[in-house]
Amino acid sequence: MNMAENRKEEKFISLYWAFVNEIYQYVFLRTGLDAAQAEDLTQDIFLDVFKGLGEYKGLCSNRTWIFRIAKNKLSDFYRKQYRQKIEFVDIDDPLTESLSDPVQDTEKLMESALESQFVCDCLNRIPAHYRITLMLKYIDGKSIKQIAELTDKSTKAIESLLQRSKSAFIKEYRLSRKKEGFDL
Repeated sequence: MNMAENRKEEKFISLYWAFVNEIYQYVFLRTGLDAAQAEDLTQDIFLDVFKGLGEYKGLCSNRTWIFRIAKNKLSDFYRKQYRQKIEFVDIDDPLTESLSDPVQDTEKLMESALESQFVCDCLNRIPAHYRITLMLKYIDGKSIKQIAELTDKSTKAIESLLQRSKSAFIKEYRLSRKKEGFDL
């Protein structure tokens, strides 16, 4: 191994250990709390980091460069997820009608409850495209327009998907709470 390759390997190892945990956390939250998927994407991100080290000019910080690679990988992941078959739910479901009730603040419920393992379990039991939509909206703070651009869907399609996602989450949350013996 020549000196240039040795320096590249040392630089990569240094970057890997400096950023692997932060990148994993970032990806984990944005893949619907799927540990296996987050591990795979983190591995792919650092593979791209290694491949790109020779071309990296240092015009931004190492952290910015690695996070840009991570964001691009996540965008590819989201596109792939949304190209898969999408499940449809009856829009006339009574639970969906309650979503328009201003007293019920689903966003506040999601934000305050995401800390609990219970909610994470509920999220993991709804379809992946619903979970990812909720994560993009409430964890990443993306607008409906941004989600539409990211997934190559119309804003109306994303609005509808977001409603179905909320409905599925609430239904699963209520069902799980009832099974646990809690009244809502």
